Amino acid sequence: MRYLVVLLATLFFTACNTAPSTRRESPAPSPTVVVVPQQQKASLDSVVEFLLTSAAKDFHTHGPSGPLRFREVRVGHLTSPNGEEHYMLCGQYLATKESNTEWISFATIKTSGYEQWNGAQADGYCQRASVKWDTEGDLSPGLQSRLDSIR
Repeated sequence: MRYLVVLLATLFFTACNTAPSTRRESPAPSPTVVVVPQQQKASLDSVVEFLLTSAAKDFHTHGPSGPLRFREVRVGHLTSPNGEEHYMLCGQYLATKESNTEWISFATIKTSGYEQWNGAQADGYCQRASVKWDTEGDLSPGLQSRLDSIR
């Protein structure tokens, strides 16, 4: 009889507990909250910063002497057959010290470091139809300020 009373009391107290353990856990995030695009944006921002800085250093070290102006600078990428993305900075520069007023294309390509190409070689990368442009607006002011800060 004692066992029956203990069993009934246990069942009674168990049944009175109406707060299941799942209610004590924090709710699952809403399906509209997506973390991945923020990570991609941060990743793209770091790629843009790297390419702008690399291009400015290359123009400072190897570029034409004297002041340069930039236009139509943007970042894009090509996707290889295995799905790997290859980022590049494309634009044009003008050496204002020289008498030539021709804008010259350039491409700064992110590799294990970077490569910089000028003229027709740059056009070969930047004018491909398969390039997906990742930035909106002209990044020329960012490149110009980086170059000016190291001169």
